[in-house]
Amino acid sequence: DYLFYSGYVTMAYFMAREAEAATRASYAGTAEFKEAKLATVRFYFDRLLPRTLTHAAGVRAGAESLTTSVEAALA
Repeated sequence: DYLFYSGYVTMAYFMAREAEAATRASYAGTAEFKEAKLATVRFYFDRLLPRTLTHAAGVRAGAESLTTSVEAALA
């Protein structure tokens, strides 16, 4: 869960930077590319980034249930 959480958060950081760059007046890309970039960022933040809530809950829950069941199975 921690790796998934970290990946989603890291990707959000870089996508936010890309969106900020695309909205600058000095942006060299075409208007179509800019709109596509912003639509992709909106999709990521609206549909994918909320998955971090589930992964964060998994991290907070700890790993005791994982290690306990393995130890019991091997005993």
